[in-house]
Amino acid sequence: MPPKNIKTIRQLIYWEYAKLIAGSAIGDRKNFGFVMHTFKKLELGQLNPSSLLRENKLLVQCENCCAYCGSKDNLQWEHIIPKSRSGPDTIDNLVLSCPKCNQEKKARDPFEWYGSERQYEIPRLVLGKYLKLVFDFHEKSGTLDQDDLNQDGQLDVFDLGAIFKSSK
Repeated sequence: MPPKNIKTIRQLIYWEYAKLIAGSAIGDRKNFGFVMHTFKKLELGQLNPSSLLRENKLLVQCENCCAYCGSKDNLQWEHIIPKSRSGPDTIDNLVLSCPKCNQEKKARDPFEWYGSERQYEIPRLVLGKYLKLVFDFHEKSGTLDQDDLNQDGQLDVFDLGAIFKSSK
């Protein structure tokens, strides 16, 4: 759960970015002081999330391994945001995945697949791409300054993916 001062989807995305930056900078996504400091810089516009280009460089540097488990066997392209849920069919939404991870993930976004208990295990590449896509989707839909999109009574990471519609 984010801190109580996180009230909107925009702030929640910045909070998750701040945790991602903390993981890259100091190796600890749970360092509250660093995360809060980074969050405030993001919120004030003093720091900007990196472009998708950085994530795509990470994809190329991964040397043909599964973005989720590191396996090098029978890799296939996997959509971070499933196409069945309006995920774009572009490199910005793709990572390499082994068949096991791809099948286990199914038509879920990373937070749905990993769940709240394992959210800190979402790989850097996957989370970075996901957050950028989520921001773009919410910006285009005008929902960045809304809250609790999935209407479960709380603002949490599961509200980020509520923007994606299932085609089923």
